[in-house]
Amino acid sequence: MNMRGLMMLMGFLFFIIGVLTWINGPLIAFSKVAFSLDDNKTFLIPTVFYTAHLLAAFPCAWLTGRLGAKPGMMLSLLGMAGGCIGFVLCSVMQFYPGALAALFVTGSSVTLLGITINPYVTGMGPFDSAAWRIAIMGLCNKAAGIIVPVVFGKTTLSTLGSTTRALSTTTDLASRTVLLSHFAHRIVLPYLLLAAGLAMTALVIRFITLPPLRFHAMEDGEAQNPGQQPSGHGQWLLWLGAACLFLYVGVEAIAGDAIGTYGNHLGLDVDNTKFFTSLTFCMMIVGYLCGLAVIPRIMSQLQFLAFAATVGMFLSAGAVLTSGMLSVWCMAGLGFSDAMMWPSLYPVAIRGLGRRTLHGTAITVMATSGGAVLPKLFVWLATMHDFRFAFGIILVPAYLFILSYSLWAMRITADKGQAAGRNATLPDIPAL
Repeated sequence: MNMRGLMMLMGFLFFIIGVLTWINGPLIAFSKVAFSLDDNKTFLIPTVFYTAHLLAAFPCAWLTGRLGAKPGMMLSLLGMAGGCIGFVLCSVMQFYPGALAALFVTGSSVTLLGITINPYVTGMGPFDSAAWRIAIMGLCNKAAGIIVPVVFGKTTLSTLGSTTRALSTTTDLASRTVLLSHFAHRIVLPYLLLAAGLAMTALVIRFITLPPLRFHAMEDGEAQNPGQQPSGHGQWLLWLGAACLFLYVGVEAIAGDAIGTYGNHLGLDVDNTKFFTSLTFCMMIVGYLCGLAVIPRIMSQLQFLAFAATVGMFLSAGAVLTSGMLSVWCMAGLGFSDAMMWPSLYPVAIRGLGRRTLHGTAITVMATSGGAVLPKLFVWLATMHDFRFAFGIILVPAYLFILSYSLWAMRITADKGQAAGRNATLPDIPAL
């Protein structure tokens, strides 16, 4: 497969990851009604999904190293299909613990696919343009974040408002059961079509020839370039970068998945708030396009990261200090700030790891468990304080930490000798 074909395949797989990730926001609205849940229980959806990233990361890295890239991709896609089918069955039976278990399977499969394809994109060209390549993948990922809430809102959630109003005025148990059953069945066709598409994609990949993966670092035991990054700094870049990824994914999940709930608590109509997730991802597309335009020609990936984190702090404060749709737009604007964070953070975090790149990738994927912790913390704080205050007390410090890391990483990677080793690559690694 040539480079263009490989980029197209990776872009499509990142789109699939986006579909399975960003459907969680609409699933929160669906599950609240279908399973008759409160906010605290419905937010177990992102908690379980991102906890799967934490628990499955190292097993998935080991599995990818043993099986190789192509089997890893196929297995992950089939796992996602199975998770979708399981969620459908449990929704129809209105068995919420089973639905969460199916979601855990889906999250674990997304983890496997991410560990398999992220190093591919990073290793396909020079280090300085890694953020550019990952940004293209991010566009594909976040395009799903725009499309999925709209499609899900127009199909499965099309009767959300009417069902909610009917349930609020219906006291007869039998009538309520019929209403809930009818609403729960609306997820069957979309999810079965999604499962079929995932299985077909796995079948197509079976017949594709993938090139071996290359990394931008010297192998252990080889003579090191004089300007190569010191191993101590490399470890700190990895672990602090993982901490930034933990915070970034958490605030992104709040801005993407919780924006509908946020709008509801501001008194906005439920028939409109179900589409708010798409606002966040529209702003993410703008962020990606800006990143593609300026990296690395005008700004380095770390400089853009510092800029994005600064914008994020101001928008978070704006959401706290305003109300109504203006507060929602400030929250949605965080999509711009979040867009380039993974493309900027991930290449820096795994830089210089060589054959330990899968290990480092597993750590960064584990860091996405921030999507499980921070939204749950947000909802918990919101039960004791105003929603906007809970929002600000989490997001402003998170963006401040990311800004501090970007400034420190810029100082570390500014070594003149560093540039000499940027394009160094490992020999082909057959296992991948």
